[in-house]
Amino acid sequence: MSETGKSYWRSFGQRSSTPEFQQWLHREFPENASELLEPSSRRTLLKLMAASLGLAGLTACRRPVEKILPASRAVEDYVPGNPLYYTTTMALAGASTGLLVECHDGRPTKIEGNPRHPYSLGAASGFAQASVLGLYDPDRSRGPLRQARDATWQDFSSFATPHFASLGERRGEGLRFLSGAVTSPSLAAVRAHALSVFPQASWIEYEPLASDEPAAGARLAFNEDVDAHPHYDQAAVVLSLDADFLGLDASSTLPIRQFAGRRRVASPKDTMNRLYVVESQHSTTGAQADHRLRMRAADVRQFALDLAAELGLAGNPLKILQSPAAPRAKWIAALARDLRQHRGESLIVAGPRQPALVHALAHWLNHSLGNTGRTVTFTRPLREKTPPQLAALAQLASDTAHGQVNTLIVLGGNPAFDAPADLDFASALRKVPVSIHLGIEQNETAAAATWHLPEAHF
Repeated sequence: MSETGKSYWRSFGQRSSTPEFQQWLHREFPENASELLEPSSRRTLLKLMAASLGLAGLTACRRPVEKILPASRAVEDYVPGNPLYYTTTMALAGASTGLLVECHDGRPTKIEGNPRHPYSLGAASGFAQASVLGLYDPDRSRGPLRQARDATWQDFSSFATPHFASLGERRGEGLRFLSGAVTSPSLAAVRAHALSVFPQASWIEYEPLASDEPAAGARLAFNEDVDAHPHYDQAAVVLSLDADFLGLDASSTLPIRQFAGRRRVASPKDTMNRLYVVESQHSTTGAQADHRLRMRAADVRQFALDLAAELGLAGNPLKILQSPAAPRAKWIAALARDLRQHRGESLIVAGPRQPALVHALAHWLNHSLGNTGRTVTFTRPLREKTPPQLAALAQLASDTAHGQVNTLIVLGGNPAFDAPADLDFASALRKVPVSIHLGIEQNETAAAATWHLPEAHF
């Protein structure tokens, strides 16, 4: 016990103060280490370190020497140094979002949502904001490649002219086009023209983030091809059946903006919406849920049937045998009571990972609750629905393996990387005698293709 209080020691060596401990202590913490040789030496050392760092930083303050040429067509009323804004769209998983691109002296620097576009409402997703980095990507294509080696446009022209003339004589036999979902009217016109010139050719659409199940579910429920449009801003109660519409399953920022609008209370008369989520994994939507029920993805179908039974729906247009309520009956009973109290103001959505049957059940429940035409509307597609994407891509891989494809044109994307692994699309691409990839970067598909062409120059 010391005069100032208790004494504490950190080891037995310190407690016994052995010679070995004293030697180790002075070797670890030499005396006068903080002062070095003279009282001002430590301060002097810090000054020298700061000066050296400052002098090293001066080399990065010089503007790089660049020779620029005046614009051949100057922008009217443009003041150098002031930002200039352009409107554009970005397609993701078949949905187009309106964007505003901020440019400085001809260089895009920032992307935000276009407040006048109905699918963005002034917001931009992380994918959209990061897309500007692709313009400055060191892997961005700088010219044509043939067999992964540098080539010229004259080389490609000398090859393409006789090759496509020969395909025209055979009416496009053995020719295949592979692209993402065609949402642009201009690309749709190009597609129609290409298939008219090569009538025996085929055009396959494939999106790695898209799913065929929602379209199949709508066809099962309505016996025709329709597109569903949920309106989250009109729904007081939302039930998500394994649908992460606030996160990974949102192809645009529209559902996020609509749902968030009902979460803001501006006056005492406003009421917040209520969100029920049934999911098998943690998601952004589940994090925002007022009530979340965890279950296996395979059990979501039975949950929808139990909910239909709790709602007392007469008949069953899908001819599915309903099973008794599961142990989660209390949760389902509270949900059904809330849905009944908000008939015409509720909304049930199913996620793209769920089979077509669950999507059809969601449409049936929405119709039975009076939500159709209010919180969810349907439109006929502007063009004829294409075959299921995964089935079409698998058929393309099979045709390639059997030597039925002699020319494959890939319009953007990277199917050698994001196609299902069991298709081994990279190997199938190498088996095609002539494969042409159009893209802005050198990726796995470009490396496997016969020709790689920068998309911006095509």
